Amino acid sequence: MAGLIFGVCAVLIAVSAAIYMACTSQPARQEAYYTARRARIWAFVSCFLGSFLTVPSVAITVDAFLGRNGISTLGGNLFAILATLSLAIVSVNWTHPSAHIRRAVVSRIFVVSCVMAALTWEFHLTDVTSAELASMSPSSTQVAGYMLTHLGYLTVAATAITLRYAALARAAWSGRRIAAAGLAVTAAGTLSGVVYAVSRAGAAITHLHGHDWPSVMEAYVVPAAGALATLFITVGLSLPVIGHRVILPLRRAVSAQTAKRAAP
Repeated sequence: MAGLIFGVCAVLIAVSAAIYMACTSQPARQEAYYTARRARIWAFVSCFLGSFLTVPSVAITVDAFLGRNGISTLGGNLFAILATLSLAIVSVNWTHPSAHIRRAVVSRIFVVSCVMAALTWEFHLTDVTSAELASMSPSSTQVAGYMLTHLGYLTVAATAITLRYAALARAAWSGRRIAAAGLAVTAAGTLSGVVYAVSRAGAAITHLHGHDWPSVMEAYVVPAAGALATLFITVGLSLPVIGHRVILPLRRAVSAQTAKRAAP
């Protein structure tokens, strides 16, 4: 079931990314806009690869091809972290003065680089398959440490991003409703990421104490939460572009036709 969920999600993310790239226009020649656009593209790429590498058959193939157990899960986890970085950078352009954007971006890149380095170091202490490294049942303290480092960071980062995007959506609702809707959908995606991280971390800790959560959690709840997180994030990022390039022009055309018919 997890393979089907993440496989379908990866396809939908690819479609959302293609729509975004087809509808978006080149921004004004200002560094802040180019930074935000690159961050959105990285978010699409990271969400797609994070979902794609989580598909069990893909994980087995990647592990066998590279000759290292668990390498596919490591890649998927690193891309998930990069997705949170991309979302944080996008929000910086909404909340920081132009003069402070570069410093804010560099500081976030530094923090995420430290987390990724720690996670990679912990990964080299493990030697389990990608399936086990992505499960809720760690077989050793090294595997548990790796899981909890990744899930702990994901919980904190996704919670902060959810609160920020929800606040931005509320602030933008009165004047820019399409942008606000996109921000709200993205916030829903990061909230799903919180559910995914907390449920997996809770299950892993419970397993270490000799107990197991219901099998339905690992079979359905956790994969669905993880897949919905990446899907909602990409849909939310593409929604404002689609709205301004497709929905609004259609509304204007319909309004013009209505006014023409009503004219004497």
